[in-house]
Amino acid sequence: MNEIDVFKALGDSTRLRILELIKNGERCICEIIPKTGKSQPTVSQHLRILRQANLVEQRKEGTKIWIHAKDKQIYQIIKKIQGMKK
Repeated sequence: MNEIDVFKALGDSTRLRILELIKNGERCICEIIPKTGKSQPTVSQHLRILRQANLVEQRKEGTKIWIHAKDKQIYQIIKKIQGMKK
């Protein structure tokens, strides 16, 4: 993982939406998919990119896959970037 991967991962509105959905804690992919308005394969691809950038981790519990932010500091970075638009 390098900085370029992180910024590429943050450069997509769907991935930012996924990060927002897990901001307050772990969520099941089954909850994330309908809230993005995207198909399951599309969300899986976005999650793969977030995992490759080392931004999220997942764990399996039975048939469910749970996603959480690997490091909450990412939200400070997102907030900083959003503040630059103003």
